[in-house]
Amino acid sequence: MAAIPETKIDEVRNAVNIVDYIGQFVSLHKAGQNMFGLCPFQDEKTPSFSVNESKQIFHCFSCGRGGNVFKFVMEYDHLAFPQAVAKVADYAGIELGVDLDANRPVEDPAKVAQKALLKQTQDFYHHILVNAESGSEALAYLHKRGLEDATIEHFNIGFAPVDGTLLRSFVTAHGFDYDLQRKSGMFAENQDGTLHDRFIDRVMFPLTDINGDVIGFSGRMLHKPSNGRTIGKYVNSPETDLFAKREVLFNLGPAKNDFKQSPPILFEGFMDVIAAYQAGVTTGIASMGTSLTEEQVGIIAHQSREMVLCYDGDEPGQHATGRALELIERHSRLKVSVVVLPDGQDPDEFIQSRGKEAFQQQMTQTITPLGFRLHALATGKQLTTDQEKLDYIHDALALVAREPDPVAQSVYLSQVAKLTGVNEADLKTSMPASTPVTPGLPATGDEFGPEPPADEEDPGPGGFGGWSGGSGGNFGSSSFGNGNFGSNGSGHTAPQVMRPHYDRFEKAERLLLVLSWRDPEIATRLHQTDFVFPDAPYQTLFDAWLNFAHENEDGAIAGFLDQVPEDLMATATDLAMMTPPESTDEEVDGLIAQIGEKSIRDRLAALKVEMTQAQQLGDKQTSLTLSQQYIELMRTLKARPSV
Repeated sequence: MAAIPETKIDEVRNAVNIVDYIGQFVSLHKAGQNMFGLCPFQDEKTPSFSVNESKQIFHCFSCGRGGNVFKFVMEYDHLAFPQAVAKVADYAGIELGVDLDANRPVEDPAKVAQKALLKQTQDFYHHILVNAESGSEALAYLHKRGLEDATIEHFNIGFAPVDGTLLRSFVTAHGFDYDLQRKSGMFAENQDGTLHDRFIDRVMFPLTDINGDVIGFSGRMLHKPSNGRTIGKYVNSPETDLFAKREVLFNLGPAKNDFKQSPPILFEGFMDVIAAYQAGVTTGIASMGTSLTEEQVGIIAHQSREMVLCYDGDEPGQHATGRALELIERHSRLKVSVVVLPDGQDPDEFIQSRGKEAFQQQMTQTITPLGFRLHALATGKQLTTDQEKLDYIHDALALVAREPDPVAQSVYLSQVAKLTGVNEADLKTSMPASTPVTPGLPATGDEFGPEPPADEEDPGPGGFGGWSGGSGGNFGSSSFGNGNFGSNGSGHTAPQVMRPHYDRFEKAERLLLVLSWRDPEIATRLHQTDFVFPDAPYQTLFDAWLNFAHENEDGAIAGFLDQVPEDLMATATDLAMMTPPESTDEEVDGLIAQIGEKSIRDRLAALKVEMTQAQQLGDKQTSLTLSQQYIELMRTLKARPSV
């Protein structure tokens, strides 16, 4: 595997602002020193996901995930570290100079073999369509539908011939065995176990995963059966290890590369996507000929923060739009808008009648979900009659009342007033009362949970009495953790979350470790005096920091997180998010003394156990020796200065 040079990794990390990168997928707002938003790794209603721009790190207080921009990509896109670096490098426009394919994660060999068979199948079907006499009628059909040769080539469209034995003969000749053929989904099985081609006399559309690998097919019927048997116009591959219909979106792999420039546009069918592509709209995707699923919405939200719905303009298409909106709007991280095609047209009809440029322009004429619902309410109604006008106004005002933004309410009321001829002020007076809650933000601070339990004994080491050992800002002056929002003057508020409970000794360890990361003199002092953190994870992180700081003069915490073991990443990120106040030498002495007390207390507890065991065994000599050690340690503890 080609290794990415450390200098390139540093270059990529330093070239990208983590707020800008994560902001593509998470809606962030400023609150105190950090940016907050809804966690992209779980479904939540209140924001617990924090990004620190100055440190270039993120951390979720709820699920515990955290790290730098590379770690975010690894978690969000399920990539290995080299792939994550490559993806961020692509975002930054930096050439890595290594073979990126070599850095793809190792895949199940059985799935690799299935993909190889399906790729050969794609090539076989495409060859028959374009070059064989048996595919000429299917090719003529596609040309009649307006598809150009370049478009057919781009989507690798093919044709499954009437002869139901050709594909099996082809893949067998290429070394794919019976078991692999059977699992591929491309063959139907007779009662005696023999296989024959599943798709016959169909135009074939390859279905790909997010990486562009073929995972299945959808075939469109070319001729109706001569025996009158009813079969589906479109037939998809059966469910396999690679293909799950609920999780597949046609054209997502190629289209996702353009989502930075334009949001994904969800069409109803494959031909809509293909016609849109040929008209210059390259971000089209489609579900698998069925209603949109929650899994598909989640996949779209994983690739973009916004999307556009463009279903057919006829009545069934508009009903399908309404159902899709209900599903999409439950996904808090996805902003959706709608394009309505006029005169009940579908995308292909619109392009044929008005041209490519008009279609491109139409795709920018989006309306909000509420705007669409108001439009749908008016469709088919005779608003010149009093009763239908009153019915429309009643239903429309009920929708507008759910809009939390007063400015948006005014815009929609103006539209209703213009459509019905009723004065806007009268409409506003008649609007039903509503108490909407903005999605993603709690109605009260209490929704973030109760205050973390207080330490009964701990007045705080030295001058750090106001520091509670949590994350999210300078705790010397923050109200973080009090069950309320802390205003930052911008109208946004920092969310409060349940913090873990640390006793006063562990708080001192955590604080001293963070101070050693920030101040090289403190780190050097601890190292030279052979100081040891009693809790092994903190000692491991301290040792890792010493190694990192020795090789990296800038000592950037974001770079350090690349070196942290996976099992300590959550702890390291939680600590890295802390911003304790400046420390004095005396305060550091107090922390060291307090941590030293923990070591003594831990040893006293261990001695108690050992003495009990010795007494149970009747070992008087060992019991006496342990008792003397216990007494000496108690004297040492009592003689220590108060901290």
